[in-house]
Amino acid sequence: MTMNRITSRILLMTALTGGLALTEFGCKDLTEQPDFVSPSSFYRNTSDIQSALNAAYRELNNEWFNTYYNRSVFDCALGIQTGYEKGPQYYKQGGYAPSDDYIGTYWAQNYRGINRTNAVIERAPGASMTDAERKAVLAEAKFLRAFYYYQLFVFFENIPVLDKPTTELGSYQSNEGGKQKALDLMVADLKAAEADLTATADGSGKPTRWAAKTLLAKVYLENKNYQLAADKAKEVIDQSGLKLFTEFANNFDVANKNKGERLFEIQQSFLATAGALYNNMHAHFTPSDWDGGDPTALTPGDNVTAAGWADAWIVGAIPFRESFDATDKRIPATFMTQYRSKNANGQVVRYSPTARSPFVAPGSPERSFNNVIFNKFIEYNTGGWNRTEKNFVLLRLADAYLAHSEAVNAGATGDAYMGINAVRARAGLAPLAGLSKDALREAIFNEWMKEFAGEGWAFNHARRFGKTNELIQKYAGRTVSGDKFRLLPLPFVEVNTNSGVKQNTGW
Repeated sequence: MTMNRITSRILLMTALTGGLALTEFGCKDLTEQPDFVSPSSFYRNTSDIQSALNAAYRELNNEWFNTYYNRSVFDCALGIQTGYEKGPQYYKQGGYAPSDDYIGTYWAQNYRGINRTNAVIERAPGASMTDAERKAVLAEAKFLRAFYYYQLFVFFENIPVLDKPTTELGSYQSNEGGKQKALDLMVADLKAAEADLTATADGSGKPTRWAAKTLLAKVYLENKNYQLAADKAKEVIDQSGLKLFTEFANNFDVANKNKGERLFEIQQSFLATAGALYNNMHAHFTPSDWDGGDPTALTPGDNVTAAGWADAWIVGAIPFRESFDATDKRIPATFMTQYRSKNANGQVVRYSPTARSPFVAPGSPERSFNNVIFNKFIEYNTGGWNRTEKNFVLLRLADAYLAHSEAVNAGATGDAYMGINAVRARAGLAPLAGLSKDALREAIFNEWMKEFAGEGWAFNHARRFGKTNELIQKYAGRTVSGDKFRLLPLPFVEVNTNSGVKQNTGW
């Protein structure tokens, strides 16, 4: 599998900041009058508005290379992971550029999502619906718009900010002051969302006020409003009634979809949607020789569940895997440490950092491998690589706990150890105490990296803690300096099309 699958789509469009898709021709080239539903004839009632809002979620998991996978590729820029598909490799080597397909696709996906939420927010006030329905829809749309902006902000920072839907071609937005504009809009949206979203999850995956408060705490961290971040995180911890799962793995299993500490997740179900929604992260992370069975129970598998492509497109770096404490209870849920191998006639093969090969080749007498296989998205005995049911978890209670510790250690009042020690306790690790401010800051950073390993947020944490260059040297083996790699470059198509956009430093 190559990037050609999405390149054909990208070549047909220019990813403008309004989320418009432009081709080489215009309406004047058409010989027939288009027959379509216009904004003025849609958005009329509750059904229309709800349909538009549901469509706004689609960009979280649009196309084969969805936002979740693209974020995982971006993490490869730190060297903590790499892979056998070309994208992860050249990110680890620092060879990515503004013309990169992953960047262009991710940028377009998020701005299309923003444009769709903007349309809902603009049109809902004039639609025929009850006040309660309108309030709920607007709260949900504002949460979703803030999340799309957050996904862009943590990789680019200096982004164009639009709060109205795009209505005409050639209408561009500058990114001058875009960093603060994005922060301000996210704060405003999330304040509105936390006030009007429901407190209790309904099992559908819709965000609750606790999801809004948690994301708001993380936005406050970005804005260096540490007391506000600590206070907001503490509200979630103290008032939500939610607790960390006893088992870390419950954050990623099928049985606990949309339950407990899982605050916001992309919905996936091959069975419930007649094959329309499936978790292709499974395909990107599975080893091709795995038999499909449960690697913990080691019962024989169905021999058809594995993806079968290049022994996992993304794998972790051995030094990063070895940085985990050997007693860390998160390891089995985070990494596949053993499995039955088809190449070894169904015998068990086990991870070893000193193994001679990344995987066990057909006919090899070896029974160990050194591929660091991420386990959070893998499912067992599904009957096919795409017949998956796992959701993508985007926010969870651990975000609030670690945000609280980070904010307090940075200057807010409170107990800086409370959050991190709660997360560590679940992992079976000893509590921390008596550390200097710098030592605790290092510990909090490491806890973010381990708790969310493989979930596509490592680039974000490294940028926020000023650790990007350090990690690149440690894990990718490249010595870099300055601010170039702290952010991704804005996509080539955006900079070339929009004269009001200034490229990020160094690109």
